[in-house]
Amino acid sequence: MKLLLRAALFAILCQSVSFSQSIRDYYVPTHYQGIFHGQPSSARATGMGLTTITLEGIENAFYNPATIGLTEEKINVHINYASGSQVRKGGQYPFLGVSYRINNKLIVGISTLNWVDEKNSPWSTIIGGYEESYEDRRSQSAYTAVAAYEVIPGLNVGLSGNYLVGRAVPKNVTSTEFILSFGAIYDKEVDWIKNEKISNQNIRFATSLVNVLMKNRMEQTYQDFLNFRDLPIHLSFGAAYQATLAIQPNFTEGKGFFKGAPKTLDLAVHLQFRDVLPGPKETIKNANHENNTAFGIGAEAWFMKTLAFRLGYYFENRPASGPKEVGEGAWVTDNKRGLTWGFGANLPLNAWTKGKLPFNSEVNFVTSKVLNEYGNSFTVPQYFLDRSFLFSVGINLKFVDKNQN
Repeated sequence: MKLLLRAALFAILCQSVSFSQSIRDYYVPTHYQGIFHGQPSSARATGMGLTTITLEGIENAFYNPATIGLTEEKINVHINYASGSQVRKGGQYPFLGVSYRINNKLIVGISTLNWVDEKNSPWSTIIGGYEESYEDRRSQSAYTAVAAYEVIPGLNVGLSGNYLVGRAVPKNVTSTEFILSFGAIYDKEVDWIKNEKISNQNIRFATSLVNVLMKNRMEQTYQDFLNFRDLPIHLSFGAAYQATLAIQPNFTEGKGFFKGAPKTLDLAVHLQFRDVLPGPKETIKNANHENNTAFGIGAEAWFMKTLAFRLGYYFENRPASGPKEVGEGAWVTDNKRGLTWGFGANLPLNAWTKGKLPFNSEVNFVTSKVLNEYGNSFTVPQYFLDRSFLFSVGINLKFVDKNQN
C-alpha cells in the first residue's frame, strides 16, 4: 500500500513539474513585437522615455506622421540602429528614412523600419500545427510613405501608409498587412515664465492613431499552415514645453568646438500617453485590452546647441507576473519600466569642410540597460541574463539649402 501511494505521489509530482514548465508564458504584445514594441527608430526618443510623437523628424513618423512637418530642412536623411531586448536579446533594429520638403506647407517622406532576430534564437516559429527552430535570422519590416501639411500656422497634420512584412520563417514571407496612420501636432508660443533670461517659450500638443482602419487581427501562413495573430491599434497623446535660457559659459571661450555657438541652454520636457484600442475582432493575448497602456516622460538639455543630455522614464502595463487571470498558466513577464538616458551632439560639417559636405549632422546615442519586463516571482534562465545592454545610435543628415537666404 505504501509503495502504491509513493508511486502515485511521484507520478503527481512529475506531472506538476511538467505542467509548471509548460505553462510559463512570455507575454508578447503582438506578432509584430519587433516593430511595435521593440526599440524605437529614434535614439533621441529612446533616451527620453520613448516620447516619440512630440519629436520632429522622419525617424518618428511611424508613430506620428505629423512629425516630419516640423522638419525645416529641404532634405533630411536619418539612419538609426539599435540592439538589445530582454526577451529577444539578440534583436537588431535598423532604420532608414528620407524626407523632402516640397514647399513651406507640404513635406513628404519614405522610410523602412526593421527588426532582425539573432541567429540560433531559442524561440521556435509556431504557425498552426507547424513548429520549427532555425539557425538563420527571422525578421519584420515596416515600409512607410508619409506626408504632412501645415493647415494653419503651427498646426501640422500627417498621414502615412505602412506596409508590414513578417518573415517568421527565414527567407519566407509569412504575413503581410497594410495599415494607415494619422497624426497632428500643434505648436504655440507662450510667455509663462517672466524672466529676461528666458526666451523662445513654446508649448506643443500632439496626437496620433496608428492603424486607423482598426485591423486588429492578421493571418500568418506558411505552406498549408495558418495562424491568426494580434495587430495593435495605438492611440497616443503627447505634450511638450520648450524654453531657451541665456547663459555665460566662460570655459568655452576660445574652444574650437563651441566657436560661433550661441550662449544658450535649450530645455524641453516631453510627456506621452499611449493606449491600445479594441478592434472589431477578438484578440488573443490582450483579450480585455487592459495591457500595453504606456506612459513616458523625458527631459532634454541642449548646451549651446552643440551638446545634448537626456533623461526619461517609461512605463508599459503588462500582465502581472504570476497566475493568469484567464485560463491556465502563469506570466513570467511583468510591467515594462525603467529609467532611460542618452546624449548627442550637433556637428556643423558644412562649415567645418567649407562647403565640401552639403549637410550638417546631429548624432544621438543611448548606452544603458534594457528596460526590465520580467517579474520577481520567476527565476529567469541564464540565457536571458547575459546580455542586458541597450545600444542605440541615430545619425541625422540635414542638407543645407544653398538657395536659402
